[in-house]
Amino acid sequence: MARPDKVLTATAFLFFFVSIGNAQQDFSFATPGGPPVSISSMRAKAMVLLFSGVQDPQRREGLKALESLARRYQGKDVRVCWVCVNPATEMTDAQLASFGGAAPHVTILRDASQAAFKRLSGKLAQLPTVVILDSQGNAIGQPRGGFNPNSDFINDLASTIDGLLKP
Repeated sequence: MARPDKVLTATAFLFFFVSIGNAQQDFSFATPGGPPVSISSMRAKAMVLLFSGVQDPQRREGLKALESLARRYQGKDVRVCWVCVNPATEMTDAQLASFGGAAPHVTILRDASQAAFKRLSGKLAQLPTVVILDSQGNAIGQPRGGFNPNSDFINDLASTIDGLLKP
C-alpha cells in the first residue's frame, strides 16, 4: 500500500504538470483597437490560426483563403484567425484593421512577441504557417508551412476541421 505522503506528492506533481501543460497552450493576442484575447477565451471545437506578417508576400492571398474557409464554417463552432507576427512598429493597428475589412469573417490578431508562433509552428518555423487547434487548444496534426494558392487549401484544412466537429 502506498504511503499517504507519497500519494499526496504524486498527486501534487500530476496537478502541477497538467496545469503547466494547459498554461503552455494558452496564449494571449493583441487585437487591433480592442482588448487582448487568449486562446482559451476564443475556444471552439476547431480553431484555425494562420500566422503571417509584413515579410510574407502572400499574406493577402492567405487572408482571402481564410475568409473563404470562415464563410464555409459560418454558424458552426469554428474560429478562423489571421495572426500577425509583427509588432505595431512594423504593422500598425490601423493596417491590421484594414485587413479585417477584406475578411470580415476572420478574427484579426497580433502575436508581437511571436510566443504562440514559435510554440505552435513546429521545428521549421516559416511564414505563413497554419495551425489547427481542437477545443482544448491542442494542435491537431502538423503545422502547415507555406501557402500555395494553387493548392486545395480550403478542402485540405476542411478534412481536419470536419473531424473535430463530429460529436
